[in-house]
Amino acid sequence: MIVLAGGFLIAVLVALLVQAGLSGGKKEQPVILQEEAKVQIVVASRDLKTGTELDEESMKWQEWPKKAVFPGAIVREEEKKASELVEGRLLRDMKMGEPIVTSALVPKTQGNFLAASLNEGMRAVSIKVAASTMVGGFVGPNDYVDVLLTYKQRFNYGNTDNSDMQNTLEMTIDNLATETILQNVKVLAVDQSAIRGEEDKVKVGKTVTLEVDYKGAETLALATKMGDLSLSLRRLGDETVLIKRPPVTTDARVVNIDNEIFDEIINSQENTGQKTKTVRIYRGDTVEELVVSP
Repeated sequence: MIVLAGGFLIAVLVALLVQAGLSGGKKEQPVILQEEAKVQIVVASRDLKTGTELDEESMKWQEWPKKAVFPGAIVREEEKKASELVEGRLLRDMKMGEPIVTSALVPKTQGNFLAASLNEGMRAVSIKVAASTMVGGFVGPNDYVDVLLTYKQRFNYGNTDNSDMQNTLEMTIDNLATETILQNVKVLAVDQSAIRGEEDKVKVGKTVTLEVDYKGAETLALATKMGDLSLSLRRLGDETVLIKRPPVTTDARVVNIDNEIFDEIINSQENTGQKTKTVRIYRGDTVEELVVSP
């Protein structure tokens, strides 16, 4: 028993020595995880609706595994801003954090680009133009213009014996008048092109498409029947609006010459003491008589 116990103890000691010798020759190697390469792509910074015009606040950069980049994703180049690589409007709704892909943008060569480029509540209206009425062709997409109306106007004062009133009318208007009917209007397209061409070339178009609200659309539709329209090119960045238009669009309110003449007549009556009460206004084949009271 003593011999067997001693042998067992010796065997255990030998096993421990062998294990210690084997483990002492090996060092534990740390496990190194190789970091996966990543890039940055453009994603929506908030929920976006169809037709939203993308800007710096509606987009952001987000890290994305390089191996997982999919076709159409917009990958960051150098340190550029998202707005430098992406522009346009959305064809569909997008959720916050959703990657913005090229297929979700309205291409400028697509037919509905013009509709997508309209701001909320605005309309696109086209008018006929020529070189003399579009600043020699220097008006192009994304410019801002004023719209001028040149029209014929005839007045006949009721009392033909009142020479002062006739002189007032003749001094105020003979046959033609011009006034600005719309101000600071954005040009959307010239003919069928919504993209500005080379900077060193001008294009004389036959039609110009303008962005106006519904009241401006009514004004343009009526003004094209009343006379000739011309465009006045505004300085870049000039957003000054000098005159507010009346709330109701009529042939008399599209232009304001009537009011100026009535004021002159009333002032003349007060100065001369003559109280003629009617004024006739000729518009095409119609004649309208208005009572003038001082």
